Amino acid sequence: MRIVKSVQTKVCTDGSLMKEFILDEPLTAGFLAFLGSFGTVREYSHMKSPYFSFEQEHFISIKGFCGETDVEVRYKKEFSDLTADYFHLLLYYSREGEAGKAKMHEITSAIWEKMKTRFPAPEGPG
Repeated sequence: MRIVKSVQTKVCTDGSLMKEFILDEPLTAGFLAFLGSFGTVREYSHMKSPYFSFEQEHFISIKGFCGETDVEVRYKKEFSDLTADYFHLLLYYSREGEAGKAKMHEITSAIWEKMKTRFPAPEGPG
């Protein structure tokens, strides 16, 4: 999956940056499984279209519908400059299977290290 278009960008009242993207392919259950390696995925399959949310604390949150091509991504205010490319990287490495997971874990750890030097950050990902 790749981003085709950025539809909307705005700063939310809590200071986070929200971006809405259009992807070249619909969001899939496989992508959600990949996301589960990096944070908390919640699926709401009881809805007319299966809705999901993903959150990696202090990084980003992602919301959308499985089978759709549009997605909302929010970047946390304090670290948005460090995590600005994180969604792009998730999309890219999700195609790589286990090797992609390993690479994303390396990237995530490197970002956490940068976060800790800026502010006393909470515990990083497990």
